Amino acid sequence: MRWAPAFVLGQGAVSPFGIGVDALLAGIFGGQTGIAARRRTAAFEAPTAVAAELPAATLATLGGDDDLAFRGAMAAAGQALAATAIPRQRIGLVLASTKGDLGGVLLDDPGDGLGLPGRLAGRLRRELGLGIALGAISCACASGLVAVAHAARHLQAGTCDHALVVGVDVHHPFVMAGFGSLHALDPTACRPFDVARRGVVLGEAAAALLLGRSPMGPSAPRLLGHGGANDACHITGPDRQGAGLALASQRAIATAGLTPQDIDVIHLHGTGTLANDATEAIGLANLFSGRTPPAFGTKGQTGHTLGASGVLELLVSIAALQRALAPSNVGLEQPDVTAGLDLVRSPRPLPRARHALKVASGFGGAQAATVVAP
Repeated sequence: MRWAPAFVLGQGAVSPFGIGVDALLAGIFGGQTGIAARRRTAAFEAPTAVAAELPAATLATLGGDDDLAFRGAMAAAGQALAATAIPRQRIGLVLASTKGDLGGVLLDDPGDGLGLPGRLAGRLRRELGLGIALGAISCACASGLVAVAHAARHLQAGTCDHALVVGVDVHHPFVMAGFGSLHALDPTACRPFDVARRGVVLGEAAAALLLGRSPMGPSAPRLLGHGGANDACHITGPDRQGAGLALASQRAIATAGLTPQDIDVIHLHGTGTLANDATEAIGLANLFSGRTPPAFGTKGQTGHTLGASGVLELLVSIAALQRALAPSNVGLEQPDVTAGLDLVRSPRPLPRARHALKVASGFGGAQAATVVAP
């Protein structure tokens, strides 16, 4: 089945580069990184010295670090909604988050979010005055792209004419300790696809996309196709041949009415773990018959923002097409994956900038992909 396009009518972001999509893109395309020695999270028990945290000035603007998941999500949503005058009662909400608001999960931890994304989604919808609840997606690190596909499906079915997708996750001792217990954290740096990579560096962010069934101007970006799959082989490890990610990507391309030859750039998942990077490279190289289009990832700059990552990275994918430029893979010095993955080593102009493929993977074998046009 071919998907009807979902048009991007508004965008918003709160990231380690500050508040706003412009700040995010200036950091990404400027080759900067938000990863640094832990400050606000320094007291969290975790086997790493680094994280990508929201800047102090951003926290001050948001009103402090209390209730941060809610405050960040509200800020990103407000930016996306400000672009239009659509009555909010006619807009549906989809939240993407691995854990939502974790307030109250630990002893002496204020709040009552309890790690239930549905609670945060309901609170956001009420505070924003949105009329339609479309769902809260918690699908590990694939949550953002799954949420976008969920919203697009509702648009196609006519459940609503407009949908706001908000992705958010913020640092919390429970999450950082969890990744540490899996030995999945790089202790000093984030180096996706590099021979020296040792794991994930966690980040925090909120991002939002306002989607509609029709454009509100001559140049609205379009989400053209979506695909999903599940490796079903291990609770935390991917299929060693990347078959699930390749299948999700193939489905996204097909439902966009395209072929792999129509994809001009790939925004990778690229977490920095040994298994994820190697299998992602194999799966995508196989999908593109041995050699991919230019491919880049941005977790070496934002850290892994978990449930926010899919939405946040779609913003970058759209910008890459609009600028006809693939940013570099920051943190990559010596590639250690199949050469069939064409990793961008320095900012590279794109001869064609028609379609981008964004991919994501999550624990439990979840795989997702979205095709976007500028």
